[in-house]
Amino acid sequence: MSAHASDTTGHDGSFRRVLKLRHLVAFGLAYLAPTVVFNYYGIATSATGGMMALAYLVTMTAMFFTAYSYAQMVKAYPVAGSAYTYVQRSVNPWLGFGTGWVLLLDYLLLPMICYLLFGVYMNEYVPAVPIWVWVVIAAAVGATINIVGTRISGRVNVVVVSLQVVFCLFLVGLIVVYVVNRDGAGGLWAPQALLDATRFDGGGVLWAASILAVSFLGFDAVSTLAEEAEDPRKNVPRAVLIVCLGAGVAFAVISYFLQLAWPTAYLDLADPDTGIFELLQRLGGDALGLVFFVTDQSATILAAMAAIAAVSRLLYTMGRDRILPEQVFGRLSRRFGTPVTNILITSAIALTAIFYADNLFGAASLTSFGAITGFIMVNVAVISHYFIRERRRAGWDVVRFLVLPLAGIAVNIVLWIGIDIPAKLLGLLWLVVGAVYLGIVSKGFRVYPTPIREEVDESLADVADETSAQKDAAR
Repeated sequence: MSAHASDTTGHDGSFRRVLKLRHLVAFGLAYLAPTVVFNYYGIATSATGGMMALAYLVTMTAMFFTAYSYAQMVKAYPVAGSAYTYVQRSVNPWLGFGTGWVLLLDYLLLPMICYLLFGVYMNEYVPAVPIWVWVVIAAAVGATINIVGTRISGRVNVVVVSLQVVFCLFLVGLIVVYVVNRDGAGGLWAPQALLDATRFDGGGVLWAASILAVSFLGFDAVSTLAEEAEDPRKNVPRAVLIVCLGAGVAFAVISYFLQLAWPTAYLDLADPDTGIFELLQRLGGDALGLVFFVTDQSATILAAMAAIAAVSRLLYTMGRDRILPEQVFGRLSRRFGTPVTNILITSAIALTAIFYADNLFGAASLTSFGAITGFIMVNVAVISHYFIRERRRAGWDVVRFLVLPLAGIAVNIVLWIGIDIPAKLLGLLWLVVGAVYLGIVSKGFRVYPTPIREEVDESLADVADETSAQKDAAR
């Protein structure tokens, strides 16, 4: 690697490989937040006629195809650029930029939404403190933890995610006691809580599944930490699949028990938007609601922190490739080994939530536009890289590198069609802005800004050396 690169990045000119498999899984879970299942309870229960668990299983199956594609592409390119790099290297440089650009919608808007939600809810409990103060506090904490390094943020993720898991287990246990006291032990086995053929509405289940897909956004963000992971070709794919499948199964199980606790909730909820608080009131009164509130707000902050970590690394990779200004975005802190400037910029953008409270929820659906569009392109990258370029077409490879990615493309197109029209229009406008910008920096699409391939290739070589050393040690 050049001396220039070494002088402007971390101690060794690269990210520090400090993240183990558990840290990667915790990061993905922090991004999607285990307690998010409760936030969708009222809406999903009403839409599915009490079959929220079934909707989650459908969603998990749909998301698995894309998670599998991410796992395959990480093996090929274990670098921080994630979908941007996959498409850039495997399909087309221009489409790679477009993929990275559209994913910025997901990563940049999520912290804004999370910090605003935190501020609004905290203001409800502590009215003396204005919303903007809570937003500033949350953004400052999130930026600080992200700056000091992934080792610290990884530990925070493990602790807070563990607390969320504990709450989920506690609530399930409380429901078990509640149901047994009401209906006896036999009440714990109720197939209709998963599927009731007498009132099954396929359209309602699919609509709920398209909404619940947002609950899974997190497995993809794990891939942005590939340059900070130990043995990334093994651990990052594992983490991606663990987060997707583990979260899906957990969400479905929790949903099943929520249905047992209140079988007619889909008919009786006064306000589906806040349905979980109505259920918690029945189970444990105000105290249980307060415990959930504290846990859920911690999850909200953690999700924002994870999104900022992901987008700062995407911006770093685009800066390193000189697609975005390298002097601003393509630098790592020599002291912390993190993209400090990018973290500060994204945190500043998140702070604008205090000025756009009235419009933020309307724009929130843009996160789905960015994520699902990126998902489609990652599936395309698998086909292009493995099936077309590497000609992996024998036996099982046809399924792995063609059939499964095609299924992922089809599923995501269905989900994309379900996105609100205003969100689609705004998302397409964002793509037009990106195309104009790219046209300018590429001098009318005649000169592609050449990526600093030796830096990325150096990272890939380091991964190969580490893998070889581990195999030698094992022998």
